[in-house]
Amino acid sequence: MNESNHLPAQIKTVWRISAIFNTLLSAGVGVAGVIIHYFFNYQWLLYAAGFFFIVAVIDFVVEMSLVPYRYSFWLYTLSDDAVELRSGFIFRKLVSIPIARVQDVTLSAGPILQSQKLQEVRITTASTSHKIDGVEPEVGEQLRKQIMNLAVEVRNNDV
Repeated sequence: MNESNHLPAQIKTVWRISAIFNTLLSAGVGVAGVIIHYFFNYQWLLYAAGFFFIVAVIDFVVEMSLVPYRYSFWLYTLSDDAVELRSGFIFRKLVSIPIARVQDVTLSAGPILQSQKLQEVRITTASTSHKIDGVEPEVGEQLRKQIMNLAVEVRNNDV
């Protein structure tokens, strides 16, 4: 039960699709600037549009090239007393969520996650919530049951 788990390989596709959408959004702002310049002849909008296009391309290249690193550094561990989430390849982050503080575990999946047959696991405490980006539905359901069973067990032992 204390074994560290990687996210499934399909999450890399989800991250790539998200990077494409982010790039399209940034490029869309640039296109809007060019269109407004065409109608109102605001010269500064061309510079702003060029800036948005350059930022969009740089962001796209960086996000796509860092997907394999992001994947290799994202781990989660479930133990009897905590859920640990490890992430980050430049700035490492370790989050320990005490089982005794868990109030809710929610499974959700948007269209991109559904296309890859994945679910997001959101663990909610009184003060905040944390998420495991994408796991297979069977694993997500198993995690939800295990975490909630451990939380109920801890609460029953405290009484």
